[in-house]
Amino acid sequence: MKIEKILNYVELFYKGNDKEILHITQNSKDIKENTLFIAIKGTKFDGHSFVLDAIKNGVIGVVLEDRQLADKLKKEFNDINIFLSDNTKKALSFIASEFFENPSKDLKIIGITGTNGKTTTSNLLATYYELLGEKVGIIGTINHRVGNEILSEGMTTPDHIKWQQLLKTMKDKGASVVVAEISSHALDQDRVYATKFHGAIFTNLTQDHLDYHKDMENYFLAKRKLFEMLDNNRTASINTDDFYGKRIYQEFKDRLNIISYGKENADFKIGDIKQDLEGTEFEFIYNGEKSIVKTKLIGEFNVYNLSAVISFLIKEGVDKDFLIKNAVKLNPVKGRFEIVKGKGFIAVIDYAHTPDGLENLLKTVRKLKNINRVITIFGAGGDRDKTKRAPMGEIAERYSDIIILTSDNPRSENPLDIIEDIKKGIKSKNIIIQPDREKAIKTGIEMAKEGDIVVIAGKGHENYQIIGDNIIYFDDKEIAEKYIRSRDDNR
Repeated sequence: MKIEKILNYVELFYKGNDKEILHITQNSKDIKENTLFIAIKGTKFDGHSFVLDAIKNGVIGVVLEDRQLADKLKKEFNDINIFLSDNTKKALSFIASEFFENPSKDLKIIGITGTNGKTTTSNLLATYYELLGEKVGIIGTINHRVGNEILSEGMTTPDHIKWQQLLKTMKDKGASVVVAEISSHALDQDRVYATKFHGAIFTNLTQDHLDYHKDMENYFLAKRKLFEMLDNNRTASINTDDFYGKRIYQEFKDRLNIISYGKENADFKIGDIKQDLEGTEFEFIYNGEKSIVKTKLIGEFNVYNLSAVISFLIKEGVDKDFLIKNAVKLNPVKGRFEIVKGKGFIAVIDYAHTPDGLENLLKTVRKLKNINRVITIFGAGGDRDKTKRAPMGEIAERYSDIIILTSDNPRSENPLDIIEDIKKGIKSKNIIIQPDREKAIKTGIEMAKEGDIVVIAGKGHENYQIIGDNIIYFDDKEIAEKYIRSRDDNR
């Protein structure tokens, strides 16, 4: 990439050479031939502190916000290009887009944002686009893939450079549509700032990530950025049963091609819902006409996820009858109300790790027919929002007959300290404490009786635990299957 290509996004403070940029990075250890280093002020580290390291490792240029540092570098290094920016995060977003040939201009990118439901909603939307004959890329929590080809392990939204690189790869592999989960962190840090989005979906906003955002208003304002980024008349589908969804709808209804969904006064109005362990049937009313959708997905929360997708596609001009007819072809997503059957009981694996997510999960379980007891196994992540732990304990007690408190990803925290925080929301002393997650799952399965449901919440699709600085292989579903087989073989 020629230096002139990035001058729309930065001020050229000093030009030391005319070398073409062959590599861009924000990591001072990731220096290759003809590298441009961009100094980013992060939550833990400030890239400006590593500019000298980057220069010593052989960069041809640096982008930074600190004018005094730029002045100092100009005096010391006369062969280094020095660029200034008011906001290096935004500058990096544009530079990365330019470096990878602005892939979003040639892709139909739909961003899914919200606290809960992003992964399921994005996968359902991707499946519909595939049924419509499109080649689809998915960027999300479970993985990054094009069609059936997995490109890398998942991350809700990658960093500035990886994001643009993924879009370029997906474009080169023939994708015409990309469906992406967009996190509040990514929006707040301007990782996707230079991206042209075709449309967006808002699922809901409930307590999460307050260790980062500090309060719900900041959390909301981060999510709202996605809709600010949409050009006029782009399509947006908004859950207006959600308080924050109502705010987005009201603010953008006159600028965007917007549709609301929900049970209340929505354009796409959800009606009666029937569900069992085989799936769900629900009604919706759109333009005064009632329709019925049948799906293998289970739970009211999945009715909302599917409504988000169907309403979005209807607003995009897709035939409503096609969407209803093909709803039965949509499959549950790994780790989202994933059922493992035992003799006389079932285990449910789910990613629910927020108060709202756990409540939606347990309310769904309680509404299923012919169930006996609900045994709930869960913990909470270490080094994350501590204020959601006690509310999760209170919710678990409200909907469960037996609670087993265990570890999630404790990280640097003592698992027993996390459990004590959860216990603050539980009044009953009739709970089981087992910090070893495998032993906790084993305990829950071994005590299950006829008609019981063992809910294993918090990790869903994740196949690891983070304990201290170690990442250990761990898969809730595999562990559940192991002890269900053992139990069934011994009976």
